[in-house]
Amino acid sequence: MFWLPLTVGSFCAIYVSGHLDNLAFVVSLSGYTSLVFFTMVFLNRKMLERSVNEINLAQTGETIRILLRDFEENASDWLWETNAMGEIKHVSPRFAEVARQPQSAIQGDLLAFMAGADHTLRRVYPAEGDVFEPLRRRMIARKPFRDMVMPVNMGGERRWWSMTGKPIEDSAGRFIGYRGVGSDVTAMHRSRERIAYLARHDSLTDLANRTEFNNALGLLMSEGAEPNAALLCLDLDQFKAVNDSYGHGLGDSVLRAVAHRIRGAIRDRDVAARLGGDEFSILLPSDDEFEATAIADRVIDRVSRPYKFDGVIVEIGVSIGIAMAPRDGKTPETLYRNADLALYRAKDAGRGTWRLFDPAMDRQLQDRRGLQRDIKSALREDQLFVEFQPVVALSTRSIVGLEALVRWEHPDRGIIPPGEFIEIAERSGLIGAITAFVLAESAALAAQLPGFMAIAVNLSPLHLREAWLVDQVSEIIQQAGVAPERIEFEVTETAVLETEGRTIDNLHRLRALGCRIAIDDFGTGYSSLATLSRFPFDRLKIDRSFINDLEHNAADAPIVKAMIDLSQTMGLRVTAEGVETERQAAILTLYQCNDIQGFLYSPPVRKAQVLQLFESGRTVTGLGVGCVETVSMVRQATRARRVEQPMPQHSSFE
Repeated sequence: MFWLPLTVGSFCAIYVSGHLDNLAFVVSLSGYTSLVFFTMVFLNRKMLERSVNEINLAQTGETIRILLRDFEENASDWLWETNAMGEIKHVSPRFAEVARQPQSAIQGDLLAFMAGADHTLRRVYPAEGDVFEPLRRRMIARKPFRDMVMPVNMGGERRWWSMTGKPIEDSAGRFIGYRGVGSDVTAMHRSRERIAYLARHDSLTDLANRTEFNNALGLLMSEGAEPNAALLCLDLDQFKAVNDSYGHGLGDSVLRAVAHRIRGAIRDRDVAARLGGDEFSILLPSDDEFEATAIADRVIDRVSRPYKFDGVIVEIGVSIGIAMAPRDGKTPETLYRNADLALYRAKDAGRGTWRLFDPAMDRQLQDRRGLQRDIKSALREDQLFVEFQPVVALSTRSIVGLEALVRWEHPDRGIIPPGEFIEIAERSGLIGAITAFVLAESAALAAQLPGFMAIAVNLSPLHLREAWLVDQVSEIIQQAGVAPERIEFEVTETAVLETEGRTIDNLHRLRALGCRIAIDDFGTGYSSLATLSRFPFDRLKIDRSFINDLEHNAADAPIVKAMIDLSQTMGLRVTAEGVETERQAAILTLYQCNDIQGFLYSPPVRKAQVLQLFESGRTVTGLGVGCVETVSMVRQATRARRVEQPMPQHSSFE
């Protein structure tokens, strides 16, 4: 506080000199001393504040150093620093840990270190190019960067790092390097890659999914004006029966095995996909028809081989439709549509085969679509009618029943048989209404016929699954006033095998109602003794394919005889369909078949003709009465019986 003695001394000097009477001088001196006083106070305060700030700054710096040390030692991220040349200057323990090297070994150019000294990353992943180029450009331009994710090569393993940094300068403002934070985001990046992969692939089979397959097809079809490709649409045969019999768990195992076999049947450049359910597709980048059909043959062969899971042996098949680009379509939509048409034809051909698209298939599709539109009006405008084919008992040569067969009298196309519109009705959801119409017509006719006469009505597999089926049947029968046993329902062998859930329940309920149940077209599917014993059948109908060559095919005769013996052992009546010759009738009589049905006696006829037949009393046929069974005919039938061989245990009807 030197200003105080200085001020006192100044006043003393003025007093001694005798200038106290000079007021201006005294005021000036007083002002000066006051200014000096306040200046000293101000400077003293500033010096004090500076000292406090320096102390606080030192404490803060120490705190920051402690926090940084703790961050480097314990955090998952790490600090990094380079000099002006981009060379690593500071290596934290965490940096060394994630780099899988000692701190002393981490040196040199930062980007070169991340890529690997021998540029391994670029050699292993050349398609990615120089992944560090964006970061290199920013560092050359001395610009900050944030969360730049890039692959690195650490110990021969590909990892993913996220880097954040900013340029640093010295006190003179000169650039001296970069300082920043890094983090290993490999787990997060792999999770994102997995999510992206699952978005493009089927999670069950690991094949491409519909989205990825459509992208590949679209890309291939966009290459030039004349894209070269082959599209194979696959659909598994009898797969639904596997799910129904063994459950979806085993069904999923089958799908995985099928996918594995498909991958083994195609080449690396081909694309296989699961589109959903039991539908698959294969894309070939070639329009070579021979190549496409050869791959289709290979796929069918491999997929159709038996599968074994925990002692369960499963056998399925696959049908394939093939469309070639550009011949069969130049857009993905057209190619898909035509491959689907070819697949439908392959299914129709008996399954387990392939079909190439043919333009005639498109015309048939248009015809089917026309029928699909017209069938709705057919019900409203009474275009449907029912014909009845007599069933004749071989023992009495008399009519014992009828089978109802629906027909469609189209205003433009004439009479359309059921084989051409029943499936369309099923897909249109009209099969229930058509069956109800046929049942009502049959019940009404049964009410006008003798009490022993039963009329058979065919049940669609789809209709057979409906929960309201039995109630509908009961209502129609009651309205007609006929006994339920006068109605016999025919279900196909395939329908019984493929739809066991609701089907078996409805069959038992129909049987409890009093109706009879017959299994139709027996021998064309995969029935077994277990199948026949599981359902409440009253009758078995042998398919006409076994009767057609009964006279000439030595293999058919013992099969037919075995079917008859099997059925009668189980208490079932047997009807042979498609009997057209007296020779066939004679052989069936010898085999003790109960009933026959076919053109030998009568084709299907209208209701009026049936009533006229019964009114005239002509219900006993001339079969076996008017015709003479020659000795040679009986001997030939007897010889056929003698050469019968025991049926193998794995035959289709055991």
